[in-house]
Amino acid sequence: MQNPVHMTNDPQLSNLLAGCRRGEVQAQRALFDKHHERLLAVCLRYARDRPEAEDMLQETFLAVFRDLHQYNAQGAFEGWLHRLAVNSSLQFLRRRNPLRFADGLDDVPQQIQQTTPHASEGNPEAVLYLVQQLPTGYRTVFNLHCMEAYSYAEIAAQLGISESSVRSQYARACKQLRLWLEQTFVHHP
Repeated sequence: MQNPVHMTNDPQLSNLLAGCRRGEVQAQRALFDKHHERLLAVCLRYARDRPEAEDMLQETFLAVFRDLHQYNAQGAFEGWLHRLAVNSSLQFLRRRNPLRFADGLDDVPQQIQQTTPHASEGNPEAVLYLVQQLPTGYRTVFNLHCMEAYSYAEIAAQLGISESSVRSQYARACKQLRLWLEQTFVHHP
């Protein structure tokens, strides 16, 4: 019988997780196949491009299989996976280079105007592409606050910067995105 701490209300998920904990490759593959697209979408928000997001995703699944014993079924498994994807992405960014916080940016660079995919209002690919063009620090703070709903204090603690820096970076990221969106959609009706 499974340890009650690791049981879920979904018997199929319980069996899958039990197989992963035993190191069964088929169970690990099934877990990956079931969740990789959603977790890749999380990683894409933190990454500069798709190859970097795929590296983040790989690290996320390494953490999933390494830390699966820590999932105690107290909350939704998908929420636990999401948190791991965010944390793995942040760790990846810290290892690659320290988060850099820019003082300001200018208009949309010409290359962004020319390469923004299907620039039209409401196209999430175009918006994601513009978010990916933000400096790493802006992008990270923007995602943590806007997409993950972390408070400024939580972000400051997570990134090791002051709360006022977080507020400033978030405001600058929003201002820059707004400017780029306006310029992109004006140039691509």
